Amino acid sequence: MKFFLALFTLFFALSIFGETLFVRPADGSKPLTKAAIKTCGVESVYKIKRSSFYAVRTNNPEESALCLKASPLVRSVEPDKKLDIALKSADPYFKNQWHLQNTGQRGTAGNDARVAEAWEIIEELGLEPGAGVKIGIIDDAFDLHHPDMEGKFLKGYDLEDDDDYPYADENEPHGTCVSGVAAAVRGNEIGVAGGCPGCKIVPVRAGSTFGDSEKMASAFNFLLDNGVHIITNSWGPADNSGHVDMPEVLQEIIEHARKYDRDGLGVVIFFAAGNGNEDISAEATFDGFAANENVIAVGAVNAYGIRSSYSDFGRDLDILSPSSDTDADYLWNPFAIETTKDGIWTIDARSYFGYSATDYTGFFGGTSSATPLAASIAALLIGAYPQLSRDELYEILTTTADKVAPNDAMYDENGFSELYGYGRINAAAAVSELCRRHECTGGQPEIEGETYPAEELDVELTDSDMTEFPDDDLAPVRVKSGGCSTTLIDWRF
Repeated sequence: MKFFLALFTLFFALSIFGETLFVRPADGSKPLTKAAIKTCGVESVYKIKRSSFYAVRTNNPEESALCLKASPLVRSVEPDKKLDIALKSADPYFKNQWHLQNTGQRGTAGNDARVAEAWEIIEELGLEPGAGVKIGIIDDAFDLHHPDMEGKFLKGYDLEDDDDYPYADENEPHGTCVSGVAAAVRGNEIGVAGGCPGCKIVPVRAGSTFGDSEKMASAFNFLLDNGVHIITNSWGPADNSGHVDMPEVLQEIIEHARKYDRDGLGVVIFFAAGNGNEDISAEATFDGFAANENVIAVGAVNAYGIRSSYSDFGRDLDILSPSSDTDADYLWNPFAIETTKDGIWTIDARSYFGYSATDYTGFFGGTSSATPLAASIAALLIGAYPQLSRDELYEILTTTADKVAPNDAMYDENGFSELYGYGRINAAAAVSELCRRHECTGGQPEIEGETYPAEELDVELTDSDMTEFPDDDLAPVRVKSGGCSTTLIDWRF
């Protein structure tokens, strides 16, 4: 059956030693070989790119760990922390996409990310918005053949099946929705538009492997090896799960990406802040992913310019991006679509693999949707000026952000608020500031590579499977009743 899911949150459960140990050698200049540590019951050893760690496989992890810790060749040993992951949530439906241009169809007119205006600024320069920019997405799975993503998905990677076909299976609609927010085809006379019309997506399907740190390391390295400019992550530690640190091996890879990848300009990595209305920086509720100094943490702001009631906050929050809100309590409940306020319109995984009975959903939301929107705006900047460094991009996004809800936000003398970060992302202001500083002539090389062809699906639906769409004036579609897929990890819908 089809499911509506608006919240995937990333649960991190620290388990006992698994079959993989992350080992950091005492002398980083010398390779750690299987022969050197064979007395510790090691089956295989390989170096993890962009980090000082080696992945050591063993059939007796507890004994091997004790042995390795005692070895003078080893500085530290860390278990592979298993992550209980959940996902964070002239086109006909463009009029519904208030997050791109709010004319009053939702909330209050003007409360949007000013993306449509940014497109106009870029096009007046003779450029295609986001042309030549690759956005990497790690998520549950992807409807690779969706007609509104034709030519958008470059060859990706399926961590679960170990192949290049990260296709959506049942109960895996989240990555499709995220991709549509970032880069759905604009102007094809169907469906919706993504924030970065010229961008392409490199998809990585995590599936049931989302909780495996070794797999996550492989996901980031795959994207970085394939030359992405941006990586957007709509997942993180589960809401109300307590203090969760990011594994050190991932910390090193992400730091390397910021400092050295993209020819030293740095890859821009976004993480969803989360949907538990809690402090990502406080000791008791620390989110080691969103709070990492090398990522940009994105919260959600609603169609009225007010922080979405569920959106996490804290001194490590960087920026807010438009997304849905909820009527119920302070948590985004992916099972309760009747409580959704001002949902985000995007593509949906088709057949029985998505949230609705159609190719689109109007109920996406949470920081899962806010994050790829922010990533798409960053991509517009890189497309206009490819020499833009990650750190200057961050400075432009934060200094041009709208200081919405000043009385609630209580911005400090530096323009920062623990509830709102540096404010609501403003694509038009960011592009204007970029082109004031630099000559925006584009020039990002054209992206070459095989993409997945668009395919129509022949799906029969019966009235017994569906209920009327809750807002008939927005779109002539019907959705299935109820629900959301089972939480795999904590997705940031």
